[in-house]
Amino acid sequence: MTTTNATESTTKITVYGATGVTGGHLLIELDRRGITPILVGRNADRMHAAATAAGVRAAEVRVAEVSDHAALVAAFAGADVVISSLPSYVDHGEAVLAAAIDAGAHYTDLSGEQLFIKRVFDDYSARAEAAGVAVVPGITNSNLPGDLLGYLTSRRLTGPVEISMSLHGTSEGNGSKGSAKTVLASRDWFRTGGWHYQDGEFHTGAAARHPEMTFPDATESTTVSKFPQPPVLTIPRHSNVSYVEGVLETAFHSQLGALTAEIVESLPNEPTSGLSYDFVVDAFGSNGQTARGVLSGTDAYRDSALMAVAAAVRLADGTTKPGTLAAAEAFDPENFLDALAQFDITWRIEP
Repeated sequence: MTTTNATESTTKITVYGATGVTGGHLLIELDRRGITPILVGRNADRMHAAATAAGVRAAEVRVAEVSDHAALVAAFAGADVVISSLPSYVDHGEAVLAAAIDAGAHYTDLSGEQLFIKRVFDDYSARAEAAGVAVVPGITNSNLPGDLLGYLTSRRLTGPVEISMSLHGTSEGNGSKGSAKTVLASRDWFRTGGWHYQDGEFHTGAAARHPEMTFPDATESTTVSKFPQPPVLTIPRHSNVSYVEGVLETAFHSQLGALTAEIVESLPNEPTSGLSYDFVVDAFGSNGQTARGVLSGTDAYRDSALMAVAAAVRLADGTTKPGTLAAAEAFDPENFLDALAQFDITWRIEP
């Protein structure tokens, strides 16, 4: 159950990529919070249509091509925070990020690609710190709980801790065309499992160390394969871990090999509504103890947008230290997760 906040806010949050499915959810949540969104993109008519479709009370539209750095910087001028909502961040994400930093705006996004997020940490940390802005990439319904639950579960155990994490859909349906484009852009990286963290370094290759996972409410275990979950990159920044891997049901990997541009174009733009899910973080302590963190949500696309707006609002208060940060470095993990309860997003740690 959500509540409407009719109080107008002076916070200025810009959305780049508001015309997509997730962008619509971003606009609805900003409007609910009384924040007048600033929409930036290449097509003014589509942005106005997106605002109308989202039912926002007011919106400001600014036109800028992603390839025009100066125009993007000018469009982001005056914003407290920029939210980047794109398909395929590996292709387009850096342009928006660089312009936000140069405009002096804090930044967050909904990227789910290890390759992009590692670039953000490796190549933009010093630039963000010098500009006095905070950059927190990868706020999605899997990345955010993965990082925050990794922080919380690891502190329940004697370290160094091993972590294995997975997203598990609990309803049938399809994702959006934009999500398929993201997967296609990094298809080979997804197929090979991406990075895992081991003894202080990131490694590629190798099978999953924990090849089976029993998901919540299941009576039997499921075979899983290594998968490039972005929290693999962020959890070691703040927690005492010796090994971190992402996994996904092995059946998903068999579908990746057949994915082509033609198939992607044939997919519907809109995802199935109400794609419910669990995100599971299993932690293994050095003394044999275990802990499990679970976040459960009711709509993957809506929930990612809600989390991104919640992150942006926290960044806008100006108290987050500058630089590129993991979610658990930027926000109080328990406070952030607890605040999602109003949207029927719940979390727990077992035992």
